[in-house]
Formats: sequence, structure tokens, C-alpha cells
Amino acid sequence: MVCGVALGALSPPSALGWLAPLPLGLLFRAVAHASPRQAFWMTWIVTTAMFGVMLIWLPQSLGETLGWGLSLLFPVLVGLLGLTCAATVALTRWAAGSWTLGALPLAWVLLDAVREMGPLAFPWGGLGYFLSETSLVQVAEWGGVELLGLLVGGAASALAAWSWRGVWVALLWAGALTYGVTRPPEVPGTRPALLVQGAVDPRAKVQADAVREWQRYWSLTKEAQVGAQTLVVWPEAAVSWPPPAGLQMPVKGAVLLGASAGGTTPRNSVFLMQGNAVAGRQDKVHLVPFGEFFPGQASWPGAYRTVFRWLGLPDLLGRVPGHAARPLQLGDLRAGVLICYESVFASQARELVAQGANVLVTPSNDAWFGSSRGAEQHFRMGRVRAVETRRWWLRVGNDGITAVVDPQGQVRRRLVRFTPGTLPVMFDVREDRTLSVQWPGWVVWGAALGWVLICLHMRTVAHICRQSRC
Repeated sequence: MVCGVALGALSPPSALGWLAPLPLGLLFRAVAHASPRQAFWMTWIVTTAMFGVMLIWLPQSLGETLGWGLSLLFPVLVGLLGLTCAATVALTRWAAGSWTLGALPLAWVLLDAVREMGPLAFPWGGLGYFLSETSLVQVAEWGGVELLGLLVGGAASALAAWSWRGVWVALLWAGALTYGVTRPPEVPGTRPALLVQGAVDPRAKVQADAVREWQRYWSLTKEAQVGAQTLVVWPEAAVSWPPPAGLQMPVKGAVLLGASAGGTTPRNSVFLMQGNAVAGRQDKVHLVPFGEFFPGQASWPGAYRTVFRWLGLPDLLGRVPGHAARPLQLGDLRAGVLICYESVFASQARELVAQGANVLVTPSNDAWFGSSRGAEQHFRMGRVRAVETRRWWLRVGNDGITAVVDPQGQVRRRLVRFTPGTLPVMFDVREDRTLSVQWPGWVVWGAALGWVLICLHMRTVAHICRQSRC
């Protein structure tokens, strides 16, 4: 459990994430000398503790905004996350045998990739994010956060084995670190943008006044006196859609705004407005499970009503996910929009850039996190998307974190949280494509191939031994 607490404490926004291989290595060493059943329970205890510490902000933020009854679900969540890790490690211990230490880093990379798939996807806390606050993060342009995870897992296995083979891992870390610290600084941006932070209490938005919402952002934008070439960005769900009749947009340029689109199919959307005309729309594809949508609600409405009432909540209705994400184009600017939670999905950012996105934009609403470290954690993980794709990243939150990040993951400007205001920033467009974008799955497929080969080799050796009774 101590190893799990240490891993949770080393997760972002900690600057000491590079130490993660030490407690992880202790777990790997214990697993390598245990039975599959013992490996399962050891891993479950450690990883449940890790996610418990990593996500400790969750019951606090949910309790303050949706009622403390919902916080009772927190142990269930961290227990299930620990279960996925435990099952992966136990299977690897059973299949890889004496080569367990070589297979564990590969298995963990595969697990993190699987956690990014499906309607219940929750890629939060992937192994590679431990390096997000270090210079090592720069190699993410070669293989994404998955390559960073392989570096962490490989170092943990090398420490667990404590043999001369660890020299090769040390050399890889040294090479990655050298690459990171010797990169020349990014050239300052030349294009203007205005990030608008409304700082609206999320509880007040439940009884939202559509006109008041629009007027709030209209006023903040108008006061900034932006030019026609400035891209204005409002947060996620800043306003309700459609706009009130007769309301005119505050600028003649482009406004990228987050809006709650109602009707029979409620969606969380972003609209690109040019003047009063809609130039593009993107619906949120990855919705937060049990936050923005409720799996199986159509089949078991009565069960959900019972749970909502037990938690002291009204009957909540989920949103409908978008079908696909595509860049929103305005002249030569093609914005790859990652709406809030989507900024932790590396695959979506890479796909948008592969489709031509030359800047990444994230309208977000982290007001639900309150003053906990959840918002900071979310922001630090999203910064890796800028490095993976070598794109400028414009991020605006309802109450923060509002900032501009350059293609090396460096924060150029950042607005104070919890206060309404605007942040004028400069950014640029980039057309080059990193290896992570051109070959998006090479680390995962390589890990899968390596894991299968190791396990097949051990199964073959075991079969030969049984046949020869060795």
C-alpha cells in the first residue's frame, strides 16, 4: 500500500514524477516472485491506493457541487480501476513466467491504451503522465504518452531485476533527457487570440438564465476591444444554444464558443461563429461516464431514478455524444477542438492533427473540481497533447485553467483562476506532423507484439519441459 500511496503522490502536478519507477519497481519485483493469485492481490492493493491518492480530489469536488452522497461511489471507482491493473498483472505473471519483468511494462502500456477505448473510457492517470513535468516529456513527439509509459515501466522493471541489463534502460533515459534539455526554445507566436474566462458557479448554471449567460460573455469580450483578426475562445458550456433572439455577437471576427445544445438530443458542443453566422460545429465525442451520460439509463430508468433520489439529486438526463471530431476551419486556421475531458485522449488529438488541424483548442469547464488539484491535474495531462503533436494549445476554462501552451508544452501565459477576465495571447499554426501523428499506434502495437511473443515463448518452453519431464 505504501508503494501505491507514493505513486499517487508522484502523479501530476507533482514535479517528482520521474521517481515513479522506484515504488513501481518494488511492486514489479514482488510480483515477479509471487504466484498469479498473489500478484493479483498485491497489485490490486497498490493500484487502488495509487488511484485513491491520485483522485482524492474527486469526492471533495463532487460533494461540494452535487452533494456528499455521490462521494460514496468513490471507493467503487478506485477499486474498479485497481481491478483492471490487478487482472492485467496477474495474467502477465501467469503467461510470462520467468520473463514477467520483461513483459510487465508492455502489459501496462496495453492497459493504458485499452482504458482509452469505449464509452466507459477513463485514460486518467496513465503511466506516461508521471513524466509530464520533466524534460523527458519531449520524446512524446515520437511515440506519444505511450512511449513515456514504456520508459517508466522499463525503468521499474530494470530496478526490479537489478542486473546489468538495466544499463540499457539508463542509456535510453539519458538519451531522452538529453534530447529534452537541448531542444531550442519555441519561437513566439504571431497570431492573436482572446481567451474569455467567465467564472460562473456551476451550481448557478443549473438554473441558467440564457440571456444573462450570453450577456456576461458578450460584455467580457466587448471590453477587451479585440481586432477583426483575433480568434476569441469561450469555455465549454459557456452559454445555451441557440442564442436569444436579437442578440448580436460582440465582434466581427471569429468566436469559438462552448454551448449546451438542447432539444430532443442534448449535446455538449462548440460552435465557430463568424459574425452572426455559424461557420462550423463540433459535438463532444468522449463524454464523462456517469457525469455527462449514464450508461444503460434508457434500459434501467427506474434504477437510476432510485439512485438519484438516494443521493439527493433530481432526475438527471445524459447528453448524446458526437459521431466524429473534425477540425473547424477558418481561412488557413484549422482548429482541432478537444472539449474538456477529451484533452486526456491522445488518440483524438492525433487524429485531428492527421486530418489537418494546425492548432489545438480546448474549451473546458473545470469549475466542478473546485479548489482541489483536479483542475491542475487535468491541465498538466492535456499539455502532453501539445508535445505529442507539436501544436500550440489554447485552453480556456469557465473558472480556469485558462492558458496558452506552446508546442514544447511550456505555458506562455496563464490567467488567475476563479475570477472573470480575459487573456490576450499569441499563438501560431504548425503544419508539420510528428512521428506520433504519422504512426499513432506503433508503440502500442509493438508492445502487443512483444507481450505475445514473450508469452508464447514461455508457453512453448513450458510445453517442452512437460513433454521431456524436465
